[in-house]
Amino acid sequence: MEPEAPDSRKRPLETPPEVVCTKRSNTGEEGEYFLKVLIPSYAAGSIIGKGGQTIVQLQKETGATIKLSKSKDFYPGTTERVCLVQGTAEALNAVHSFIAEKVREIPQAMTKPEVVNILQPQTTMNPDRAKQAKLIVPNSTAGLIIGKGGATVKAVMEQSGAWVQLSQKPEGINLQERVVTVSGEPEQVHKAVSAIVQKVQEDPQSSSCLNISYANVAGPVANSNPTGSPYASPADV
Repeated sequence: MEPEAPDSRKRPLETPPEVVCTKRSNTGEEGEYFLKVLIPSYAAGSIIGKGGQTIVQLQKETGATIKLSKSKDFYPGTTERVCLVQGTAEALNAVHSFIAEKVREIPQAMTKPEVVNILQPQTTMNPDRAKQAKLIVPNSTAGLIIGKGGATVKAVMEQSGAWVQLSQKPEGINLQERVVTVSGEPEQVHKAVSAIVQKVQEDPQSSSCLNISYANVAGPVANSNPTGSPYASPADV
């Protein structure tokens, strides 16, 4: 049975029963920020560690507070868990680098579709997932990442060498967030994610959605694997 993330030693983050986004300051205590990361099911165990030891050690080393959704509580439209990280910009980048490393460590069995389909059909995944980072940001932060006419996201891609895409806004439900998918080699992804964290710092409403559970979300949701343009049109921001 996969372990759950232990409670942090810091003041616990409250998880509202429903997905509710509210206007609030973008910082927590002492200039801390918040970042949501999607975690593939296959990587969750190695991030948490036996008895929660790994995630506890990661919190000690980075000074961040880390919470994960429960093992079957996935982000809508995916089979991935939600990780909420609270800390300084440096801590957010450090935690994400650790998560990205674990995501790249795909279990060998998962490279054999016939084995996956028989034993763990729910873990069937895109083989490119290991080279991707998936972040969840409020619509307001997404607008800053895209920039006027897509200028900002173009600059991020040019400077980092990574490919950055944003999911479309979900229709029919009140979900004020979008998924940012960053693809590339480890160093490219790291540079792009660091640039995105900078936009999180700049957005006064970047901490407006701090829930990790989406169990109450029903209906169609924009897929976390966006297609088409790497950035939304200005009218979609």
